Amino acid sequence: MDGEKRQGSRSFAVAEVSFDHKGMNFHGRTNDLSQGGMYIDTINPLPEGSSISFRFSLPGDESGSPISGEGRVVWMAHMQGMGISFTRMSDDDQDRLKTYLSGR
Repeated sequence: MDGEKRQGSRSFAVAEVSFDHKGMNFHGRTNDLSQGGMYIDTINPLPEGSSISFRFSLPGDESGSPISGEGRVVWMAHMQGMGISFTRMSDDDQDRLKTYLSGR
C-alpha cells in the first residue's frame, strides 16, 4: 500500500535552496526533488498553505543559472522541514528539471 501523492521520478541529490516568504529570505537544503515538488530540510518550516518563491542549482548543472519558481507548503514538520508543491516554474526550468530527473 503506497499512500504517496507524488508523481514522476524523484531524486535524492542534495542541493542548497533559498526561499522567500512575505519579504523574508530563508535557506535550507533539498534532498528529495521531483517534477512536482520538493522537500526542504530547514529549521524554519512555514505553515501549511504558505506560498514561497524559491531558487536552487541542480547538482552538476553547468548552466550557471538556478532553477526558480513558486510553490506552496503542503505539509510541515516542526523544526525539521516542509514539503513544497510547485505552483509556477518557467517552461525552460521545467525542462531542465525533467532532464535532470530522467538521468538519475
